[in-house]
Amino acid sequence: MFESSFLEMLVVGVIALLVIGPERLPGLARKAGRLLGKARAFIATTRTDIERELRTEEMRGMLSRQEEEIRELRNLMQQNTQDVRHSIEDATKPHDEKS
Repeated sequence: MFESSFLEMLVVGVIALLVIGPERLPGLARKAGRLLGKARAFIATTRTDIERELRTEEMRGMLSRQEEEIRELRNLMQQNTQDVRHSIEDATKPHDEKS
């Protein structure tokens, strides 16, 4: 999350020790650690939620494509069925009606 070197952390620690004092520094460090932990947990949860939503959108897209293919196949089957019916009707008509 934050990129910092050992020297930077040491400087921040010394300044905090001077400003806050040695009595309150451990409690403040615990609070800061808890806050950082909560922030990391929030970020992880948010990342998981976003990834889940992206997968959901991907699945919706796949479902939409599948529905379109099914519609096309249904139309093709209906057309083939009509063609077969017409062929059967033509084949079963009496000979004199064909002309």
